[in-house]
Amino acid sequence: MVLVIVGITGGFTLDAGPLRFSAHGWRAPLLVALAALGAMAFSGRDAFAGAFSAAWTCIDDHAAACAVVLAATAAGVGVAHGTYSASSSDASGYVSESRLIASARLASDEPLARAVAWPNATWAFAPLGYRPGSDAGELVPTYPAGLPLVMAPLRLLGGELAPYLVVPFLGAMAVFAAYRVGARLHSRPAGLTAALLLATSPILLFQIVQPMSDVPVTAWWTLALLFALSPLPNGPLAAGATAGLAVLTRPNLLPFAAVVALAVMNLPRLRGAASEAASAGAARAMERRVRPDRLVGFAAGIIPAIGAQFLMQWHLYGSALASGYGAASGLYGLANIAPNVAGYAQRMLHGEAAALTLAAAAVAVLAVARGGAGAAPPLKQPLVLATIALAIVVASYVPYGVFAEWSYLRFLLPAFPLLFVLIGALVAAALMRLPLPVRAALFVCALAAAASVNVVRARQEQAFSMRRYESRYSLAGRYLSSSLAANTVVVTSQHSGSARYYASLPVLRWDQLDVDFDLAIAALRAIGRHPVLLVEDWETARLAAKYPRSAMARLDWRPRAEFGEETRVFLYDPDDRGPARTWRADRVH
Repeated sequence: MVLVIVGITGGFTLDAGPLRFSAHGWRAPLLVALAALGAMAFSGRDAFAGAFSAAWTCIDDHAAACAVVLAATAAGVGVAHGTYSASSSDASGYVSESRLIASARLASDEPLARAVAWPNATWAFAPLGYRPGSDAGELVPTYPAGLPLVMAPLRLLGGELAPYLVVPFLGAMAVFAAYRVGARLHSRPAGLTAALLLATSPILLFQIVQPMSDVPVTAWWTLALLFALSPLPNGPLAAGATAGLAVLTRPNLLPFAAVVALAVMNLPRLRGAASEAASAGAARAMERRVRPDRLVGFAAGIIPAIGAQFLMQWHLYGSALASGYGAASGLYGLANIAPNVAGYAQRMLHGEAAALTLAAAAVAVLAVARGGAGAAPPLKQPLVLATIALAIVVASYVPYGVFAEWSYLRFLLPAFPLLFVLIGALVAAALMRLPLPVRAALFVCALAAAASVNVVRARQEQAFSMRRYESRYSLAGRYLSSSLAANTVVVTSQHSGSARYYASLPVLRWDQLDVDFDLAIAALRAIGRHPVLLVEDWETARLAAKYPRSAMARLDWRPRAEFGEETRVFLYDPDDRGPARTWRADRVH
């Protein structure tokens, strides 16, 4: 296994307190593997075959422990490489909304929107992640409240840092729940495969370091499936309540509840006992008949959350069916379907090549090999549930806006646990067609190869470098908080969410202004406000292009401070404009 990992990744170093494990060359692992094989062969053919056969049983017996390690590892990645920054739109929106909820509010107020005579003034003073409410000056969150509702109590208990730990924790929960779902639907090796593919998925690793809703909604739906498959009497109620948290986190995926409802009713019917249930002596308790009566408990669990979501949408946006993102007609379009189908297919091939390769290899073995030493559980239930789940999630997003970035594969993440369970079931079924002595070695090497490819891909996509890249938001925001006067207004766009969050100062979105730029600056000064400009390097050309007749929009004077590395951020004070200024700009790291 070490040889496989080194061959794909180029080597690794693990620090475990005082212990340090390192492997960066292929010769040492190869020699150790050959020596071990030689020692086993020297012990005799029967002992050799027996050791490899026992390894498969060992994997089955310790699959749950391995899944715990994988879940803890995923959480460790989120904690160790987390951005800890209220950055851009999504992250600043969720983190700042959690602060609102912690203060027992769902909206905030900006008096400056009532102090100026501009059209659409509230829009201009709304930072990223917020939009105008029903009254002038009222700012309401754009994003659903599910994730902030989880962050808020932790913020009250643990302070500013605590909200950033929610996503890593829920990521770990998603990984372990994927294992349990796979073990219930098929077998422990299937669940272990699902857990590993999810824990090392490049898009999950990319999102688990950021305070965004993709990993949490995936965790809630996967946990809901686990409760739905449980034979416990209160399983449907727990499944409904957990699905309700998923709806509050991402309301547009409400149709995914149909997948959980099918699992609650035991549809399609589970005709074979999963290895987990059989080994635990619980096969007799496994529900084998269709149980529509269990839908009552599921409905009792999910309806309160749906009702709460409708109430929040009515209160914040004026209609129970409205959302913070705007009208559906402006978000969805038939013209988006074709480019999105091609785009998501390319992202899947790019980001999940390891999982797709495992699936293809397993299907090839199943097509060629016949019989086997043991009978694998049926594939029907994971196949049907995964197909429906993927169809619902894809149908929810292919008419949505077209995005070029690979990272928008995150929209499909809620379907991945079931998809990986299906792949795990295919792998387990294929291995059951092979001789017992070779199963464990092939299984371990295949998973090691898949995990290695995934980690390399995640590293190429900068999943482990996001903290450095996103740090410019928190650096700039904290600098503003410590250096600017209380009457300052930060004129910005990309940093509007983070500037308002960190500095607690009003922000003016230059990209949302419906008046002349110089006129807006003069109006702020006339009411006793001091405007400063905070722009990223790529925004300067856009600012000048939007206001071609504004001399101030050209930013033709020295900035007061600079932040960031790959992307640079500049702070300009209009009072510094003029040839007589000779001071040097602060360079903040």
